[in-house]
Amino acid sequence: MGGKFLAEGGFSRCVPPLSVDDEEDFDDDELDDEFDEESDAESDEEWDEDFDAESDEEWDEDFDAMTLVAATARFIVRFRLALAALMVVGMLVTAASVVVPMLFSSEGVSGPQSHLWGFQVKTSDDSTFQSIFVEDGTTEIITFEFDESTNVSHVYVGAHFSENNENVGVNLCDYVTVIMNLEEVNRTERYETSQTDSRTNDCNVEGDAIWYNYNLTLPTISQFEGTAAEARDQWEIVNMTGVGLWVIEITVDAQALLEDSGEDVDITINTMEFEVLMTILDDSAEPQVEV
Repeated sequence: MGGKFLAEGGFSRCVPPLSVDDEEDFDDDELDDEFDEESDAESDEEWDEDFDAESDEEWDEDFDAMTLVAATARFIVRFRLALAALMVVGMLVTAASVVVPMLFSSEGVSGPQSHLWGFQVKTSDDSTFQSIFVEDGTTEIITFEFDESTNVSHVYVGAHFSENNENVGVNLCDYVTVIMNLEEVNRTERYETSQTDSRTNDCNVEGDAIWYNYNLTLPTISQFEGTAAEARDQWEIVNMTGVGLWVIEITVDAQALLEDSGEDVDITINTMEFEVLMTILDDSAEPQVEV
């Protein structure tokens, strides 16, 4: 009986044909069992592949979540200052949206209050005496000063000098000149001034031979109705008047008939300072306010 030849790895073998008896032994049950086994094997392989794929997908999802959390943490740590600043700005903007309207509302309600104001002027006097010897042909300087916390309503400067010559019946003095230098004094134009001649040799007068007088006329207002700022404005015209350095320049020139070397000059300085107190007359509980 003829046969079929199958080639395997360079060798050949003969597969005998099935006999009738063999055909009878190979029944359908055996074929079904083999098919079932193959189907089960294929199903197991497919299930394993599906399980592995699902597991890989779940692992990938877990890995992606962990990576995202780690990246987020690194981002927060790296930019923590900037994020904190943004949070603060956000909080301020939110707070401002509430506070600012309240401030404007409160400001509109309160505002500057109008009152009936009363004014009280307090004054203080001071006197200074100084004697200075001035040689012929020279100039001596005496100064006095008021700081910015004061207001000066009155200044008087007087010079007195005398000399008795040893010659009987001769009573002569050198020429004395007294000049007031007010270049560094504030608001001197507010003063009403009066004075004698600035140079003389007359030493027979009683009192001061040369003098200067500065007097400030204060407002006569005693009450004012309005705000505190408006009340202060009523005294602005005289505020800080006289502040600065007052300079007295004293010069002596000898007469040809005299052989002395100078003059003793006595200087008198009288001053008056003032301050204004504001009081709310319609509310006695309010404190006094200095202008």
